[in-house]
Amino acid sequence: MTTATQPLLRDHFPSLAHTTYLVSHSMGAAPAAARDALNAYMDEWIADGPEAWERWLPRIARIADGIGAIIGAPSGSVFLAPNVALTQAAIASSLDFDAPRNEVVIEELQFPSLLYLWKEWERYGARLRIVPSPDGRTIPTEALLDAVTERTALVVLSHAYYVSGALCDVRAVQRRARETGALLCVDAYQTTGIYPYDVTEWDLDLVVGGSHKWLCGGPGCGFLYVRPALLERFRPAVTGWMAHERPFGFAPPPIDYARSMYRFGHGTPTIPGYVVAEAGHAIVRELGVARIRDHNVRLTQRLIAGALDRGLTVATPHDPEHRTGWVGIDLPDAERIYRALVERRVLVDYRPGCGIRVGPHFYSSDDDIDRFFVELDRLRRG
Repeated sequence: MTTATQPLLRDHFPSLAHTTYLVSHSMGAAPAAARDALNAYMDEWIADGPEAWERWLPRIARIADGIGAIIGAPSGSVFLAPNVALTQAAIASSLDFDAPRNEVVIEELQFPSLLYLWKEWERYGARLRIVPSPDGRTIPTEALLDAVTERTALVVLSHAYYVSGALCDVRAVQRRARETGALLCVDAYQTTGIYPYDVTEWDLDLVVGGSHKWLCGGPGCGFLYVRPALLERFRPAVTGWMAHERPFGFAPPPIDYARSMYRFGHGTPTIPGYVVAEAGHAIVRELGVARIRDHNVRLTQRLIAGALDRGLTVATPHDPEHRTGWVGIDLPDAERIYRALVERRVLVDYRPGCGIRVGPHFYSSDDDIDRFFVELDRLRRG
């Protein structure tokens, strides 16, 4: 067993005083500063009404750049959206799907929202090429590479598969996309804030993700990164007044797209969701993802060892080089046990075929892992 390290910044998260919080892969714990940010937003709204927009709109770019600092993106190359599905719709509506380059390669294990969206985009000329999973948990890298051809317009790829936590070889697929002239869009929702990656070093085209998991930002603050050289190539049909170069000019159509990432704006932005998320982003930046990752790997290895010692099935990769930040532990009657754990304020979740998912974060401790196993053993005994 590796040497214990101390949990980080626990006092910033009020729920940890009464909860064993091991579900950050689903929703990160709420920072106390997020409530302060929401209260400040309300104070601004109450005090200034519509004049508060003068402060709120520049804040979007600031929050976006804060995410960019976490993922290695240059200033001005990240924008916000309420969720990833909306960013994907904006991307899709910017592309021409004229044959022969009309295929969208996407893996079978992609999160359903994106499979739904891209399947419906076949109405507009896209042709989906879904790469199957032989085991329901992973996609062979060679199968992904073989699927990307000169007919591929876009590859939509999970950095880690939500059903298993297994990592994908993103850099290999990016190289293949470059060889064929395809674009690559990486869905990094499962890894941002827990697994270090650098969009510039990896030479990625497009990256999407969100705040409510490892970034501890709550729901309502997704993000989109676009490689700066590609920006003006995108003219989203999913748009609105916020995407205009002069949004308060209220000019008639056609739209004059913003020269910046604001061109991915649409209707009136969800300011509360954005400002609440900023506190979590700041904490992740302060700690650094590499440090967070080291702490997480030690705790997840402890989880795996404890599960295997009990003869349980570990449904995620055992090697930390091949997984994101959570561990799936499968056992008989897993769904009942999961619900009983939650009743005992040990917060985890459950997925069929994977079992109980346990996701420690930087604020998690050895005591949290020990309590999980104490309660699990009690519940297994009936």
